[in-house]
Amino acid sequence: MDNIHLRWWGCGAFDILSGDVNIAIDPYLFGDNLNSAEPIYDYIFISHEHFDHCHPKTLTKLCRGNRFKKLFVNIGCMTPNEPVDENYGDAAFSRDLPISKHIPEEKIQVLYPKYRTDDARTFPGPFSCDLGAVQVEAVESGENARPDLPTCGYLITYIEKDISFYHTGDLHATYPALEKLKGRVDYLIHMKTGLKNWPVFSSLLDLVQPRFLIPTHYRTDRKTDPVPEGHWPPDVTDVNAFIESIREHAGDRTQILPFTAGVQYEIELPEKRVVWAWDWHNTWTVPPWREG
Repeated sequence: MDNIHLRWWGCGAFDILSGDVNIAIDPYLFGDNLNSAEPIYDYIFISHEHFDHCHPKTLTKLCRGNRFKKLFVNIGCMTPNEPVDENYGDAAFSRDLPISKHIPEEKIQVLYPKYRTDDARTFPGPFSCDLGAVQVEAVESGENARPDLPTCGYLITYIEKDISFYHTGDLHATYPALEKLKGRVDYLIHMKTGLKNWPVFSSLLDLVQPRFLIPTHYRTDRKTDPVPEGHWPPDVTDVNAFIESIREHAGDRTQILPFTAGVQYEIELPEKRVVWAWDWHNTWTVPPWREG
């Protein structure tokens, strides 16, 4: 069975590479990473319309070529909140949205959440998509500008490989419908609640019960991180201490996987284990202490 490769690009950006079906979620690239970006994805999913999740410069690089098939978005990417809300600085909804300004409309599909904070709210759908080898269900996330502009996380299941990924988007609070994901999530790709609200983080683990947790949407003070220096999200002053605090609050409910932004990790199948590999390379031909 071919293995899968995972990569956290910084912020909420994440990709899942299986060779046969490659997926990106909230891609957000800059500098050399953006300049060298290739359209290697079959499908791209956007959780919501904020600039650090729906990034036109990145999407115009990736949503093209023979391989690319569809960009899935929440409704806010197509009908942005009005009047324009610039609370996020570079959100620039009036400049960047609808995303069909940058991507052909026939390549875009709106998804609505199948699992919602309030079932009394109704939406036209679709709520999921059948991509053949991959099944996707939309799960309501957070940061809703209005009740009629729901944001989306995504439960992505590779059927034949029997492996699943739940990217939460900017989830701030839990709700009972998340319990319907229990036992269905191998990898939880999660962002914000640990930064602000440990009880909500604990509730999420209890409801979903993921096998693994990959913390995302934080930044270190390393200039090598693939997120612009001085940009949202804020720096974590001590990444090891941050990861250990997540581990402490998670207890034995899941296994924490402390990914480094920009590094590709191999997932060994069918065990679903991360291959923690050495990257052997020399930065010199003669040891510096022997020079001269």
